[in-house]
Amino acid sequence: MKNLRLASLALAFAAGFTGQLHAATAPPPDGVYVVGAIQRLHLSEPSFSFDHLRRIIEAVRPEVLVLEVRPDELAERKETQGRPEYPAVVWPYLAAHPTTALPMEPGGKAFEAMTGEAGRRFAAFETEKPEADAYMTRLGRALSTVLQDHWRHPADAHDAATLDLVRAQGLAQAQLGGPEFETGQAAWDGYMVDRTREAIVAHPGKRILVLASYRNLEAFREGLKGERRLVDMEPWLRTVLPAGVP
Repeated sequence: MKNLRLASLALAFAAGFTGQLHAATAPPPDGVYVVGAIQRLHLSEPSFSFDHLRRIIEAVRPEVLVLEVRPDELAERKETQGRPEYPAVVWPYLAAHPTTALPMEPGGKAFEAMTGEAGRRFAAFETEKPEADAYMTRLGRALSTVLQDHWRHPADAHDAATLDLVRAQGLAQAQLGGPEFETGQAAWDGYMVDRTREAIVAHPGKRILVLASYRNLEAFREGLKGERRLVDMEPWLRTVLPAGVP
């Protein structure tokens, strides 16, 4: 019944948006591993806990970490709103394993400009379209429920069904709130993908872990398409974290 429910929702919300990856091969020694953290859901998802994320990082043994944080958050190891995986896993890992770490979110005036515009957009949406705003809130909660019903392994947060459902939510938001919602998110994701490309170019021969989110994995896969060092994460995760091992 669970699988039927998931399949029905995926088809209803996201038909035609499945992004397939190439068959897995042995990762190169200088592989680029794009990991989709599940952020607050790590706290309530036993199949992808903070401990699983810690084990993934340790399995990669990164020489460079590219992180979804601002420069000041990285420099000062700050609390990261909405991303509890940083104080819980990443900051302790860096303390124990000094590693080159790079921020991929904007800082300073660029951050203020991008987040200020997004804040105004969401405030206007809430005021002008309260019913649509309430619907988007319900949809977000329903999406989390469906995804956690689907996830049984960290690899599942990287699979086609997860990406399809997340994309469906974005399409619904753009339909209700206008195309500026989609373009605004694309600009934010594009900024981070650009920083990731720069990190890859600047560190030839280095093993790189990019800690993204299940919500923007599609943007990273599209933005890094053709990168020879990119590791196919779903099958790799099933290899390094065998099913049935807690």
